[in-house]
Amino acid sequence: MRRFRLRLAITHQEMEDYYTGRAAVVFAQAESGESVQFPARLLRNHLDQRGVHGIFELITDDAYKLQEFRRLD
Repeated sequence: MRRFRLRLAITHQEMEDYYTGRAAVVFAQAESGESVQFPARLLRNHLDQRGVHGIFELITDDAYKLQEFRRLD
């Protein structure tokens, strides 16, 4: 398994493209420095008035297939 910690700060306005489907993939840099991409739909449950902010964990199998995406406390 591979784990990537992501610090996301996406404004509500920026989230519009993701939420409406105009942008299907999010590109981010993990705290390790690695570049990752994941489906934008994973952010929908984390959207609030400000957008999406916080530290998240993206977990994949060894072939980089998505296993889990969650906000860390």
